[in-house]
Amino acid sequence: MAKHLMKTKRLVTKGFGAVNLDEELRRANSCAVEKKWDAACRILEPLSQQYPKEKKVWQYLLDSSFSSGNMRLYQKACEGLFKVEPTGENAYELGGAYLNNMHPLMALQTFRQALELEPDHKLAPQAKDTVRRLEPILQNTLTQMGLTEADGLEIALLHEQGQAYMEQGDYAASREAEEKVLQQYPHLVSARNNLSLLSWMEGDPDAAISTAQAVLKREPDNIHALSNLIRFLVISGDSAPAPAYGEQLKASQAEAWDGWTKKVEGLTYLADDLGIVEVWQQAPAAEMEDSPLSALFYHLSAVALARTGDVKSAIAQWKIALDLNPSLALARENLSDLRKPRARQHGAWPLSWEQWLMPKSSAQLQQIIQTSLNSTQSDKLLSRFKNFLSTHADVVAMLPRILERGSPEGQELVLSTAEQLKTPQLLNPIKDFATSQNGTDQMRYRAANLAASAKLIPKDRVTLWMAGEWRELMLMAYEFHGEPILKHSQRVDALLKEALFLLRQDGEKQAKEAEALLKKALVLEPESPDLIHNLAMAFRPQGREDESIALLRDLVTRYPDYLFAPAFLAKLHLENGDLEAAEALLKPFLDRERFHFLEFSAFMDAYIEVLLAKQDKKVARSWLKMWEDVYSQLQLNDPTLDYWKKRLGPKLKFPQLFG
Repeated sequence: MAKHLMKTKRLVTKGFGAVNLDEELRRANSCAVEKKWDAACRILEPLSQQYPKEKKVWQYLLDSSFSSGNMRLYQKACEGLFKVEPTGENAYELGGAYLNNMHPLMALQTFRQALELEPDHKLAPQAKDTVRRLEPILQNTLTQMGLTEADGLEIALLHEQGQAYMEQGDYAASREAEEKVLQQYPHLVSARNNLSLLSWMEGDPDAAISTAQAVLKREPDNIHALSNLIRFLVISGDSAPAPAYGEQLKASQAEAWDGWTKKVEGLTYLADDLGIVEVWQQAPAAEMEDSPLSALFYHLSAVALARTGDVKSAIAQWKIALDLNPSLALARENLSDLRKPRARQHGAWPLSWEQWLMPKSSAQLQQIIQTSLNSTQSDKLLSRFKNFLSTHADVVAMLPRILERGSPEGQELVLSTAEQLKTPQLLNPIKDFATSQNGTDQMRYRAANLAASAKLIPKDRVTLWMAGEWRELMLMAYEFHGEPILKHSQRVDALLKEALFLLRQDGEKQAKEAEALLKKALVLEPESPDLIHNLAMAFRPQGREDESIALLRDLVTRYPDYLFAPAFLAKLHLENGDLEAAEALLKPFLDRERFHFLEFSAFMDAYIEVLLAKQDKKVARSWLKMWEDVYSQLQLNDPTLDYWKKRLGPKLKFPQLFG
């Protein structure tokens, strides 16, 4: 039915014209002139509550909400305008709003009223056709309720009005309407289903769950109750019973208003893609064509098809969804994402990140985010985020699902928060996200580096989904610096510099002179590992190999964090064919988080030799690429790096990950 929507086209290009109202209306008009429709709505909606009889307020709100695409607010504005001025023109517009927002009975009643008020209106022929299409829906609804139009129309309309109030966020009015319905017709299960949804929206998940369960005691195969209950259980963090209800939902043959859509909605919260595809295959095309929520059905089905590898069918379903409802942003954004290169695709998502959270938790988190955008007190905001997560286990439980299928914005929100807070409750989902196929290549690489820094995955060899295939990579989860590795007194520093100058001459005489200088320095600073290391280097040109090795081994034992000694010994082990000993010396440094650039050069020189000895040239090239990138960013030259670039040939092409 959605494809037959009656839309009243509104073109507002120059604001609302000259108005003579109060300051708030002038502000709203200025926003409209600049086409800042959302800002205009934020000004006008409170005004409509303060001045409910002011016609111009409703007219301006109607124009702004329509232009912004906020069809719920547009309906509210149409209702307000019709109440103030009940003309045929306004009735036609209100009927179109109801139809756009999937309220067929209210649309039917309003179009009938419009045709009585102004039968010769230019939209009358279209309204008559719409009425003919809606009348069978009314009869079907009344039949399901066991009523006739004469005695049941008022109840059916009140029930749908309760639904409309709920969508507009007026939960008190919605509950009042549904309770009135139940007073007159206590066996109307759909009203009880709406009451469960109201409890959910009002922040009472226990009441929502118990109400849905009570419906299922009466009607075990009620599709709406099953779908709602799955949603409540999954999002509130009690997901264990949900899959069993999912099986009941798939098997249910009960009649339901838009039952096919409700089935795929419930299975969406279970992430049961195969189940959704099965329902999609079962749903009669003709029946879905006249379904009020068919656009959502096709969108959710498209997501499941894309996630099960049938991208061609997914694209077709998203196009159908947009034909039926061009304003369905989720379908449009998914199609746009699918057209990007594989490395920049986020993975199909059925819902926005907010829809994966309990309503109150979502509202609180959005408030914190909004505050963060307008504040410079980063420490306090991080503390607020941390406190929020520590008191909202329901949100933490849904982080993996948001990273998996909660929109690009949701993925970035969780990832950037994890990068700031680095708490275990955030880092564990980040690890799983890194090794999944969800998110862009760059996002997963960021996540992998974060997980590696937390020692949740190895740095030296991890398999990630990159550019549409699984690749074994090493991670750049390191920090580099040029600060002094060790600090010396002025006298020791002078002795060391002179000794290093002599050692670079690579002669026996110069080595002896360097040895003397280093021993003087060690008298002043006997616990300096760099002095001991260079003393060991001074022994070698003199033919004192055994003394040198003994000193280096002692250095490794006494100062395990000092990198240059194990790097040198590892190369000696390789020369002697002892690969295992060489790797054992270097492996602990893979977990280090911070390197001086000279340390990293020494480490790379030794570790690439180890990788080549293991016949692992591909991984060796990966490390070389990172070494090259780091030194390029630091604008450093290194003869050792140049040697390895020549030895391993032209550099490989890797996905751009560090942009």
